[in-house]
Amino acid sequence: MLTGSQSVDKSIPTPLYYQLFQIIKNQIDMGELKVGDAIPTELELMVKYQISRATVRQAVLQLVNEGYLRREKSKGTFVTRPPSKFRFIEGLRGFSAEMRSRNISYYSKVLDKRIFPAPEKVARILEIEPGAPVFYLHRLRIVDDQPFLIDHHYIPYVLCPGIEEKVADNVSLYAALEKDYKLLLHHGWREFEPVTATSKEEIDLLQIFPKTNLLYVESTVYDRDNHPINYFYALIHGKFTVDILNTSEFE
Repeated sequence: MLTGSQSVDKSIPTPLYYQLFQIIKNQIDMGELKVGDAIPTELELMVKYQISRATVRQAVLQLVNEGYLRREKSKGTFVTRPPSKFRFIEGLRGFSAEMRSRNISYYSKVLDKRIFPAPEKVARILEIEPGAPVFYLHRLRIVDDQPFLIDHHYIPYVLCPGIEEKVADNVSLYAALEKDYKLLLHHGWREFEPVTATSKEEIDLLQIFPKTNLLYVESTVYDRDNHPINYFYALIHGKFTVDILNTSEFE
């Protein structure tokens, strides 16, 4: 069952479904709801938080989609095992800095960079309004002349106006954020999940066969005041992952 004093606040602009999503997610992250536990029914959540059935369903669906809950017909909704998640603090280094420190040959190729309205998920993670402008960066990272990872970055454009003119092939994104915009990256979360290659882009860019094992990484990086600066996700060619992931943030 859900415990604690958390409640939804109807006086703030944060959507009610997202407040409930965070309440349940926090209970899971803190271990108060464990794998296999049933969450309260829709009616119980509606009564407890004084919200509509549609709001409850939207929050639960988000948790199901992100791997925190599973539904069992005629039985209920249960906590499942989410992707492995780790917090990292201080000492953030980008991919370029990490490769240089190891004397490894590397190259970063920009596949796409642009400004566009934030989709709902990106806006929620970066704590901005849906549709607010974000800088999007899509790259292929090459190590020792072999494709290593594909990444996708999103940064609130209000924090880095003009950054699209500064980021190019083999230019460090994190170095640009720190040098040109005084954005100091302090801590964050990473989630890891094993996947297989399915899309033509993944197969072509990483030069692999369909169904090759990959590692999916999703991360949000914050400043010292816990404001989200960067959300990214990446697909990594599995054979490279053992040593590199310890400290690299893929900038």
